[in-house]
Amino acid sequence: MTTSDTAGTFLTALLDGRPDWPTWTAPPRPDPAGQRRADAAATRLLAFLDTDADLEAVDRDGELPEGFLKALHDVGAFTLGADEELGGLGLGPYDVFRVVEAAATRSAAVGFLLGVHNGIGVGASLLPVLPEGPLRDLIRRHIADGMISGWADTDPEGQGNQWPTVTATPAFDGDGYVLDGEKLFISNGPVATLLGVTVTVRGDAHAPRVGLAVVDTTDPGFCVEAELEHLGVRGLPNGRLTLTGVRVPAERLVTVPEGDPRRTPVFASAVMTARLLIQAAPALAIARNCLRWSVEFTARRRIDGVGLGEYDLTRRALAENAADVRLMESAIRWALAGPAPQDRWFERHTARNLCTDACARVVDRTLSLLGGEGTETARSKRARGALPIPLERAYRDARVLRTAGGVDFLADVQTANVLLARRTHGTAEPAPHPAPAPGGLSPRNRRHFATLADRLARFPAAVETVAEVVAVSGAADASGPRARQYPLLLLGRIARELFGTAAVLAAAAHDGEQALTDVHCTAAEARLRDLTARLDDPEGPDHAGIAAALLAGAGPTPAP
Repeated sequence: MTTSDTAGTFLTALLDGRPDWPTWTAPPRPDPAGQRRADAAATRLLAFLDTDADLEAVDRDGELPEGFLKALHDVGAFTLGADEELGGLGLGPYDVFRVVEAAATRSAAVGFLLGVHNGIGVGASLLPVLPEGPLRDLIRRHIADGMISGWADTDPEGQGNQWPTVTATPAFDGDGYVLDGEKLFISNGPVATLLGVTVTVRGDAHAPRVGLAVVDTTDPGFCVEAELEHLGVRGLPNGRLTLTGVRVPAERLVTVPEGDPRRTPVFASAVMTARLLIQAAPALAIARNCLRWSVEFTARRRIDGVGLGEYDLTRRALAENAADVRLMESAIRWALAGPAPQDRWFERHTARNLCTDACARVVDRTLSLLGGEGTETARSKRARGALPIPLERAYRDARVLRTAGGVDFLADVQTANVLLARRTHGTAEPAPHPAPAPGGLSPRNRRHFATLADRLARFPAAVETVAEVVAVSGAADASGPRARQYPLLLLGRIARELFGTAAVLAAAAHDGEQALTDVHCTAAEARLRDLTARLDDPEGPDHAGIAAALLAGAGPTPAP
């Protein structure tokens, strides 16, 4: 079912079963002045990171050195998208992404930190939707003063709870609300000045309801109970926070008349852009680094006098790494640099997993390729005089990016739920084949386009089939524990593979890069065949029975 807010986006193609080649290949509308400001900001930022920062120590020690955050502020890293009248650069989403990605080529933790602040901090997520008034003025003052911000949404029980565990109750004296509770795994929480906090409002005439509170971290009762250390992105400020009797004025609690402000279109759109800054930008940076490392390693390595680059599997690994980087670039450009990026929410949602999965493939290939030189840490390589490539750090960082902000497989399930909610009910017949793609593609890539068009034509029927499977499971909530989640997972992954293929083909029509497009489309089609085969076998092995036996202690268990 096509609706006005999906017109011209890839979601339209999925729901209608037809490619829209003219829209896909519409030229982006760059902002030359914004590009120049972004390039200058990236240059300043990299100059600091390359000359004045010991980023290996940041990863080793798991903390940022004294003065590091001030130095980031001084080069403008915390005001990338802020209005110029507030001292910001006024960059659009794509240019903010480029600067964050540049930082992440040196440190995923620094890129993550900047992605959180510039993506989901209160200046980026709340300010654009606030009316004139005290809260808007407060946030603008803090932006001008160089604040660091973040968003505290994850509860100790997990993320995405319908009712946040932090409560907001009316103060006895009638002056605002009192916040009590705990938040966990809050990026930037230990260093934030203003922090958004999701709360459950209780005790007033409209309770219970979900609210978004803006907390000044210097307020009495706010406490960083512990700073947390993660498997990857070490050095990222992340903490367990408690709020005990924290008073906030009524104007610093944002609610909507009905529903959850986290689900409002503008805030949800900001969250999807933030996920690209927080996860996709570091993922692309890591993949670029790995591509460079793999090329440099291959160029200098010889086996029995034969260059490593002469071997078939090496060449394939290099080409596949380059094709995955190309995929990520194409998807991000489509999601953020095209016309009306705020309307391309489906592309932004899908691009998150597309980029983090592609990054994982690139890192894994690079680790295998460089294994001949030793799977060591950079510190170990430096100690023996070898080139200290931080591949071990990249491997850890890449894995964390797939779970930050929500587990990756649940994001694919969410994609499928969107498709089910917006489908046209009833049996979907395959859409008629469209005309072949216009010029701009090589013969092989025209065949890839035809294959994509055929898969799109059959996609609405696949959506309907999954909807029927979920309905048969008897689950009232398609995202709940009793739902058949696996078909949803497969459907979501098929959707993002189709989007990735469309993005790469459209990019080839712009810049003429045919060879990498062919490599990507060939690999994507192999993944699609596997996903489709699994979707066509709805029963499959008895995973549920095996899991039940294991949980009951009756199945095979690891040796103690």
